[in-house]
Amino acid sequence: MKGFDSRFIDELKSKNDLVSVAEKYMRLEQRGGNFWGCCPFHHEKTPSFTINSMKQFYYCFGCHKSGDVISFIMEMESLDFNDAVKFLAERVHMPLPEIKIDDEKIKEQKRKKERSLALLRDTALFYVNNLRSSDADKHYEYMVKRGLDKDGVTKFGVGASLDFNTLPKYLLSKGYTEEEMISSGAVGKSKSGSLYDELGGRLIIPIINQFGQVVAFGGRLLEKADFAKYKNTRETSVFSKSKTLYNLVNVKKLKNEKGLDGIIIVEGYMDTISLVQAGFENVVASMGTSLTKDQARILKRYTEKVYISYDGDFAGQKAAIRGLEILKEEGLEVKVVSLPDGLDPDDVIKKFGASGYKDLLINAMPLIDFKLDIIKKTFDLKSVDGRRKYVTSALKVIKESESPAEQEDLLMTVRKETGYTLEALKRELYGIEVAKPIVNTEITKGFKEAGEDKAIVAARFILSSYLDAKPYALETDLESVEFTLPAHNTVKEYLLDKKKKGEPPRFNDVFELLGDEDDEEKSKLAQMDESVAIDSMFDRAKYFADCLKTLKSAVIDKDIERVKALLQLETETEKRRLYTKELSELLIKKNKINK
Repeated sequence: MKGFDSRFIDELKSKNDLVSVAEKYMRLEQRGGNFWGCCPFHHEKTPSFTINSMKQFYYCFGCHKSGDVISFIMEMESLDFNDAVKFLAERVHMPLPEIKIDDEKIKEQKRKKERSLALLRDTALFYVNNLRSSDADKHYEYMVKRGLDKDGVTKFGVGASLDFNTLPKYLLSKGYTEEEMISSGAVGKSKSGSLYDELGGRLIIPIINQFGQVVAFGGRLLEKADFAKYKNTRETSVFSKSKTLYNLVNVKKLKNEKGLDGIIIVEGYMDTISLVQAGFENVVASMGTSLTKDQARILKRYTEKVYISYDGDFAGQKAAIRGLEILKEEGLEVKVVSLPDGLDPDDVIKKFGASGYKDLLINAMPLIDFKLDIIKKTFDLKSVDGRRKYVTSALKVIKESESPAEQEDLLMTVRKETGYTLEALKRELYGIEVAKPIVNTEITKGFKEAGEDKAIVAARFILSSYLDAKPYALETDLESVEFTLPAHNTVKEYLLDKKKKGEPPRFNDVFELLGDEDDEEKSKLAQMDESVAIDSMFDRAKYFADCLKTLKSAVIDKDIERVKALLQLETETEKRRLYTKELSELLIKKNKINK
């Protein structure tokens, strides 16, 4: 159990009902004994994600992911096993026992991570204390200029780097090694071998993850220079830019305390702070990068609606389209806050106030309308060639809509911009072929896939029956059943061990029992109960008996093939006679099984 006592893990799972945990992230509907919803791990319109509340595991018929409550939290919160356990323990107020780790490599990784987080926390406090000193006048001047108030500075832990030298000296005095300082990303090393503050002389914004841990820093130059005014510390073992959203920790807190009607996403931390100070608390930042799928999936855990509020220049608007497409693919309702040309959210707050920005939020455009607006700005509509190119591009976008009413409304916009008749635009629209992704919403019953081995399917049903403690399975001697897959033999040993101890097996133990390399097999075992469309216990018992026959026949078939190969190669008469006799006995044995 990766360092945790199995009894603690069992208690943790029993106190964290998978359905109640999952309901915090998705909408579920009960159908019989199971709960169904749209999968949180991939975009879909028809629910194919199911939770077996009795066995406490989930399975998605679309993307084939499966697991228990621990693996669910690992996926949803982007955590490793130990952190997911900690998350669930805190949820039900269970004290976390001391982890017993035998693997020295795992111990060392854990130690390094803890040291890195401690160093980053100490660095954040160092910067905060710097801001309080008399040497931080320039930093204060900049904050006043940008409109940062005292509450905002405190809430976001804003600090100051006064120079390039004092941070490394301070961290050395705290007992951190040179290697630890460099691996944290906060400190760099010059070619001459001297250590320096990576964000020397800048206003410092700590980047905090959803658990309140400082994982990196952003720095803002105080004066104009030839190099980047914004800089983040580099990616490390605790910080991945593509998987991090600035201010998520506060948005998470807001959701838990008041609920969320949507999330506003901006480009940088200064925009975030400005909007939060103006009363818009539901803001996160992608820290200047284009939105990634990982960030989109994180957003989906907290809301169904996202407003992209990137800079009002053309580059910002183009970036907004890329972000919208990614968010749309993840099944989120997305709109664009169209800012005045050349302004960012911080500028809008300063120039028009909170009420002005609120008006822009109210008038935020859906993706398809925003795309048309961008296309309009791309081409010169005063020229014939520009109008034709605009119409061609606009109609491709309109074709994406599945609503005839919306299509007609958008066509009227194009007609207004170009002067072409609605009839002509319609003729051209319906002549366009737009490739649509093929989505298979059918949930396939059974495993009759191309190339699927019947013996493997039979083995899954047999093991699934033992894991469910079906009476027809318990009447059979599992020890005599031979399996070909290593994963199946691992489950067999687990079942035999449970039987020896007089303990009932638990299906969700399989998700810790098998490794990552067996993810597909875990999913197949999880799906097995749903996939066999047999209702009566009698028919299932008969199917189980047939599966046993299939497995036994498969073992004999391998022996038959082996003997046939030996017989074909053998030239000695006596040995050929012996192989022929063995082959005959195997065929008789197989016939008896199949009677």
